Amino acid sequence: MSVLQELDELLGLDGDEYDRLDLFQEADELIGQLRTADVPALLALWPQRSLCWQQRFTQASSSIDGAVLRALLAGLLQIKEATHGVLELMSRLPATADASALSDALLDYAEQAWHADQGRRRQIQISCWSCGLSGRLLKRLELSAWKEAGL
Repeated sequence: MSVLQELDELLGLDGDEYDRLDLFQEADELIGQLRTADVPALLALWPQRSLCWQQRFTQASSSIDGAVLRALLAGLLQIKEATHGVLELMSRLPATADASALSDALLDYAEQAWHADQGRRRQIQISCWSCGLSGRLLKRLELSAWKEAGL
């Protein structure tokens, strides 16, 4: 069984079983074993899986490989149905944003989400802050500080 298949089964377990057996650590270890070659299959699974499965993945992704994370984020940005994952995984990026196409795409996503969903503004601000995009988002929103946004 591949790492991705094992991870898929683990994240899909009944909630009581997943929690009772405390499988968070095991999920984190499996996510840490994913390689960029696994990302296309993971992206194919993502929209087919429940929000609970997606949340478990993002919560247990502390040891995700940097290249896998960047490829996954780039792919999730292309999935229009993906309502969970991008903001949550942004916090796993390095704390200093670069001038890459991915950073620009994440900034575009954050700006669109900012205007589309006022209820997620705190999460958007935290996600952008954690990966070094906070200042750039402020400029795009034409704000000098988060206080102006009521945060």
